[in-house]
Amino acid sequence: MAVDEKAAGRRRRHTTGEATRDLLMTTAERLFAARGVEGVTLREIQTEAGQSNSSVITYHFGSKAGLVRDLIAFRYRTIDARRAVLLEEARADGVAEDPLAAVWLVVRPLIESIEAGEMFVPFLARLAPATADAEYWPRQMEDATDVLQELVPELLGALPDRVRRGREVQLYNSVLNLLGDHARNRHPISDAQLNNYIDGWVGMLTAPVSAVTYDLMEDEARAKRRRG
Repeated sequence: MAVDEKAAGRRRRHTTGEATRDLLMTTAERLFAARGVEGVTLREIQTEAGQSNSSVITYHFGSKAGLVRDLIAFRYRTIDARRAVLLEEARADGVAEDPLAAVWLVVRPLIESIEAGEMFVPFLARLAPATADAEYWPRQMEDATDVLQELVPELLGALPDRVRRGREVQLYNSVLNLLGDHARNRHPISDAQLNNYIDGWVGMLTAPVSAVTYDLMEDEARAKRRRG
């Protein structure tokens, strides 16, 4: 009997601990979405989450960076699972190599996150990889752009590597910032708006490379070879 009671006590503590972790992550997500990671202190997160223990975040995550990484992993479990389902559906429908399907695969799980009331998308939009936040930037973001190559290999494979990488980054930054603004400002996206955005993103991804761009890239490549 005593053993059963101890086991039950451990389960209760584990459940309580998980609930506290989730509360801290969702609270941090909301604050980070509004002010960025560097604009929020651990004390603010603790207070906003209603936690009196000043070391609660250190206990659960080790540091602010640990909190950010765990938050990203927490949200991406759902996003990755949803993307896998959408990819299988696209393949079953025979549209897996359609640029439109590729863009929807990137966008739809993020839209669903916003519709669920999560602030993950505006949080990611503020997590700029070229700033001090770079240590937090998730590998999963790179994985998401890899999806584009997997779905439209003929299209993206024909582009120069530099152009392809630039298009992927441009697309993902545009998606995060546009959707993030809607979520942050509590402006619902209508079906017409969303489909208009999707059309624009497909155009961004598939636009032909101009002769001027090709020439400039060749000039830069030659200059780099001379320096190297």
